[in-house]
Amino acid sequence: MVYGKGRTLGRVGLLALSVTAGSAAYADDSLMVRSSIDENLQLREHVGLSKQSTVAKTDIDKTLAPTALFSSLKLHATLRGSYDGVYDLNSHHFGNNAGGPVSFTQNAGGQVAYGAGAVSLFGANTASAGYANQGMALLSGYRGEDHGIDLAVPVRPCDVDHRGCLKNYMDGDKLDLSAPEFNKRLDVLREAFVEGEIPVGSNTLALRVGRQQLVWGRTDLFRVLDVVNPIDYSRNNIYDENSEIRIPMGMVRADYRMGARGPFDDLNVQGLWVFENFRPNNLGQGGSTNNPLGAAGFFRGMKNCWDNGCTVNNFAGGVLATNFGANQIGIRAADVPVGLKSDTYGGKVEGEAYGVGFSLNALSALSQMPSLRGGVKTVDPFTGAMGTYPSSLAFDIKFPRVNLYGGSLDFNIEPLKTSVRVETVYTQGEEFANTARSQLYSKSDVIRYVLGIDRNTFIPVLNPKRAFLFSGQVFGTHLSDYELHKTASGTTGMPDWQDNWIATLLIKGWFEADTISPQIVAAHDFKGRANVVEPSIEILPSNNWRIKFGASVKFGNERNAFDDNRSALPYPAIGGPAASAGSLSGMLPLGSFRTGVIGMAGEETQLFGTVSYRF
Repeated sequence: MVYGKGRTLGRVGLLALSVTAGSAAYADDSLMVRSSIDENLQLREHVGLSKQSTVAKTDIDKTLAPTALFSSLKLHATLRGSYDGVYDLNSHHFGNNAGGPVSFTQNAGGQVAYGAGAVSLFGANTASAGYANQGMALLSGYRGEDHGIDLAVPVRPCDVDHRGCLKNYMDGDKLDLSAPEFNKRLDVLREAFVEGEIPVGSNTLALRVGRQQLVWGRTDLFRVLDVVNPIDYSRNNIYDENSEIRIPMGMVRADYRMGARGPFDDLNVQGLWVFENFRPNNLGQGGSTNNPLGAAGFFRGMKNCWDNGCTVNNFAGGVLATNFGANQIGIRAADVPVGLKSDTYGGKVEGEAYGVGFSLNALSALSQMPSLRGGVKTVDPFTGAMGTYPSSLAFDIKFPRVNLYGGSLDFNIEPLKTSVRVETVYTQGEEFANTARSQLYSKSDVIRYVLGIDRNTFIPVLNPKRAFLFSGQVFGTHLSDYELHKTASGTTGMPDWQDNWIATLLIKGWFEADTISPQIVAAHDFKGRANVVEPSIEILPSNNWRIKFGASVKFGNERNAFDDNRSALPYPAIGGPAASAGSLSGMLPLGSFRTGVIGMAGEETQLFGTVSYRF
């Protein structure tokens, strides 16, 4: 089989990358090379195999001789390549053969095939290739339809089916999906920087220039301060270690280290400038294995609607599947900025005083999460006239500039043998969906915060010689400029919760001279009413080998509903313009913001296993 050859060659190449680099470790004492090979397997409910990847990584550190300017100088590079065979081995769900013909269940009754809606609007060419009912999946997925809208999403790689692919944003071909590091951004070169230290009197100026990760926060699973680098959620949603899913960026980092000074036991000032072209968070794409919040599937379905027209279930009158023509509803384009307008810059002051570690942070950057802005020119689906129609479902994807101001504290409470971590951030300029506004979005300042508590605690009945780690966190979010309108007709405004909290708990133990380590991680979304519990066991047979296996179990609510703008009247032919009355709602698309990232993955319980070799 052809795919077998591709997978074999890919894995041989990855193995050669690590083995070749690893052998160089013996050539020079100033050169240190560390390599690893990871084999990952995931089995998910409903679909079976959801990951079968090989990951090869090599870290290279080269110490250089000091110069007249630099008292120390070092080069660092991290090479990483991966190949996920799921797009070959389970191609009926994720690869070239994914999807198929789909049909909707109308509120008016009966099944309706895609392209055969009961109502056809101006210019709906359901006989065109763009309307072909093949390679599709329902946006509602395995949650099943509710009484709201539903879309069909093309789910094959973009080199197989280009429908709904967003240029320079979500347009991955099969190779991009299965071997993501081998792309135009050269992500196989994960890190590459030079760093050195310059003595300045009794102080030190440390410089690091090149592609790198810059870690600001002290939290796990969800980010508050740690927002300098974007995140690749396509690898495993939110459930991988941040160090593995941060997307390194080319930047200049400068740290002025002053050591002990006045009341401070340590004091440091840091500045940064990200010069590499902007990259948003990677949310996957319609048809990829991970699709947080269902956003990438929605985007691809809506881009297909714009380019080719589409069938939307339960649109007309809230009960009938409706065929739209091209350029009437959907996403016109994604604007991913490049050049100086995409720069990120900021800095922080950090130190320690009286046993309390602290930081004060500031950052100006483009939002790493996308914003849908309405108000684009579109075709009136009743007359064919081109115009800008208030509250019409036509969007561009933007990444607005946001300004962040925050800080952190960490300290120990010795009588309780407990460590405490606190982070808070105030962000200006974020954009949110808002069905009460004519462009269907509005800005809001946001306050995010987290309180974390860590404690090592003995449980003698389980292990009298080694303490267990208990680590709890509560993340909070508050939208300052919140807008919600409740009337006799329904609710309109911003679907996000004005205030919400997510709590996490980690319990980790060690046995047999720390060679066996069971742990359990749990998270609960209070407003979304969704949960995830992840038990796992890590085994270290030797210093080189690591085996980990476990399960990720999701349960709870996955069907929050919100106004979906069907009751708006954008066009004069139907009595418009008038904003949504909120009388029609559903779980898609905006109910997903209330359900949250945990709840939207409610049908993705899975088993996982990893075997790693380090050398």
